This record gives sequence, C-alpha cells and structure tokens, in this order.
Amino acid sequence: MTIPSTFGLPQIILLILFIASIGFLISALTSLRRRPPEKYIDEDGWARYHHGRRHFRWGHGASGVVLLVIALLLLWVASLAQVYTGLNSDIKVAQVHATSVANMQHMMSVEMTLYDSSGHTTSTQTYLVSGDEWMLQGDIIKFPAWLNVLGLHSGYKLTRLEGRFDDPNLESNSKHTVITLNGGDDGFFKTTQGLPWITPFVQAAYGNATFLQPDGKTYNVVVSQSGLYPKPAM
Repeated sequence: MTIPSTFGLPQIILLILFIASIGFLISALTSLRRRPPEKYIDEDGWARYHHGRRHFRWGHGASGVVLLVIALLLLWVASLAQVYTGLNSDIKVAQVHATSVANMQHMMSVEMTLYDSSGHTTSTQTYLVSGDEWMLQGDIIKFPAWLNVLGLHSGYKLTRLEGRFDDPNLESNSKHTVITLNGGDDGFFKTTQGLPWITPFVQAAYGNATFLQPDGKTYNVVVSQSGLYPKPAM
C-alpha cells in the first residue's frame, strides 16, 4: 500500500503533539531543581538559610509520558503505512491480459502491469502461470475514523499472483504457481494481526482476492473500500 507522504495538517497535529509531550516532560524535570536558599534571622540573631524541598510535578510528568507514547505510536503507524495505497476512492492497482497457452492444458500467459497510487506504472511483467484462472491477492489495513482526521486512511497492497484450478482435485493436488508482488505480506501487516494493543490504531487487517479466466481480454484491477474487483479496460 502506498499512502502519499505529504506535510500538511495531519503532520502539523502530530508535530504539535510531540512538542507538547516534550514540554510537559521538561516542565516536570525542571521542578526537581533545588530552589535558591532563603535567608532568615533566627531568635539569637544569627543568619540562617532555608533550602526549599524539591517537588516533582507528577501531573506534568505523567501527561508528558502519555503524549510522548501516543505521538511515537502514531508516527510509527504512519511511517509503516507508507507502503500501502490509500483507499480514499476506487484506485487502479493493476492491468491484466491473460491468454491460454496453446497445446498446454491448465497453463496461461499473464501479462501484468502494476501501478502506484498516482497511476504511474511501477512494473510490467509476463508470467507463465499454471491453472484455469489467474488470481490476484492483497492485504487491506483499515484505520479507525479518528486516525482518518490525521490523514491515515484505509490502505491496500497487492501481494500475490496465483493460478487457480476449476477442478477441486487439481486444486488440492496440482502444483500451484505463486508469484510474490511488492514483497508479499510485510511485517506491519503481520504485526497488526498478532498484537492486541495495536487495536486502537488499526481497526482491521485482512486478505482479499479476485480471479478470472484467461479469456484474452484486458482488465483493469481496481481496489475500493470493499476490496479488489476487475473491470474491462476501455
């Protein structure tokens, strides 16, 4: 997934949050400094000095730590989400032209072009795939609504091209063609599925796929909020 990296209101909010957390921590730490001694005269007329006690500002310290942790977590999520395509609208992620290979059963030639979030071509490859249908798979990560305000929207990343057999017996026993795209399932996707504490920052993470027969036509593969779907190229 490739969420465009820009410096706008979301990044300004994160920066303010980070600066505020540092300010609270500094305020709490400076309260530990010993105050200058206060001079006074005792009953015998001798000059005495009173050293004030140091009081740690627990409220400021705790607020600073909480804000700092939140800011760092948000920055961590935002940085790792840069490899996903933002799902603000329907986005063309690939174009596929697949044809059956003559005199070879259950074999097809798949020409595939991949695109980034701006619609620019990132790669064009032709693959020999075993199966009766070509299948594109990918990962979807959905962020909660409150993170949308900070510029983090649901994202999608193509991860695999596979062959799929119509016959269940062949599907169970035949050798499958599996081609990894964009590095496959990344560590961020796997992390979101295995750590409960990340739930406030990631609403859902799941796989999605679409498949078609190699009919010789060209299809644009589009991803939307509901997942992948192919449509004939115009």
